[in-house]
Amino acid sequence: MKPASKTRVRRAPNGAVSDKPIAVRLHPEELERFKSRAAREQRSMASVVRLAALRGLDECDRTNTPLTA
Repeated sequence: MKPASKTRVRRAPNGAVSDKPIAVRLHPEELERFKSRAAREQRSMASVVRLAALRGLDECDRTNTPLTA
């Protein structure tokens, strides 16, 4: 008998580029904030970082503020 094939579970949102991860360097305090938020919201660290980055980018676009400000 042929073994049952496993269904691949996608964790990334539909359409997200998941084969090109981006490394991010954080200060220890920043890392702890992300870990705490991820645990509190029962999300992965990658999901929390992605959502925070998108929210920050949206705010910069909305206010026409550069990221360095």
